[in-house]
Amino acid sequence: MPFPRQKEQSIHVSIRDQIASLEELATIDVDVRRLEEQIGKQLGSLEGMRSEVKELETRLKADRETFAQMEKTRSELSVELRQMSQQIERSREKLGRSRNERETNAAQREIEELRKLHRDREEEIERLSSATDSAKKSIEATETKLRGIVEQVEGTSEGTTRQLGDLESQRAARLAVRDGVVKKLPVVLYRRYESIRTKRPYAIAATHDGTCLGCHMTIPPMMFQKMLRQSEFEQCPHCRRILYYVPTPVRAAEGDADSGQGSSTSSRA
Repeated sequence: MPFPRQKEQSIHVSIRDQIASLEELATIDVDVRRLEEQIGKQLGSLEGMRSEVKELETRLKADRETFAQMEKTRSELSVELRQMSQQIERSREKLGRSRNERETNAAQREIEELRKLHRDREEEIERLSSATDSAKKSIEATETKLRGIVEQVEGTSEGTTRQLGDLESQRAARLAVRDGVVKKLPVVLYRRYESIRTKRPYAIAATHDGTCLGCHMTIPPMMFQKMLRQSEFEQCPHCRRILYYVPTPVRAAEGDADSGQGSSTSSRA
């Protein structure tokens, strides 16, 4: 669809000037989008490492609490084990003082029960010792990894801050140029450009033979004929980009070039 003509501005700004401004604006927007993507990647990388630091700190806190609880339990079992050893000794003394078969049997049963409990506690302590050793190694590995990432974050943060400053400066400079280009365009044309840009990052397309170079679809012949007059912009019926006509670049034939060289040679001769 053709764009409404802006009489006041079109008097001073030809469509060729508007095409040049549109192309410059589209190029600037590509640059700004690229810079913003780089800024996003820098921030995302730094944020990812900071997030990993938080996860490692949380894991380390939980592992340390678990390790402390296992150590406490092992210490309590060790105390209980020593108490059982003392009880076993007292039961043996009792067995030695037995005066009849009933007292002897009772003392032996007591010793067997205490020995069984003693073995159970020893096995529990052994399992806990193995678990605490594994937990200690895990904590040490996590601490090493955490230190490495913290150092990386600190170094990256400094470098990223500098890079972000450079990227932001470039972005600000391109946006300043953009403001100047926007002022050269009719308001209606710029609004349409912005509306299309929300759906298609590159909002303009050229044609020189009736094919939209944005979507590579053929436009209606009557639309193309109107565009040949280069008096107004159209909108591609397929991709909805702002469409404008540019003549096909003329290239000199190789034969003509060779002929020209031959004539030059003969004249020199």
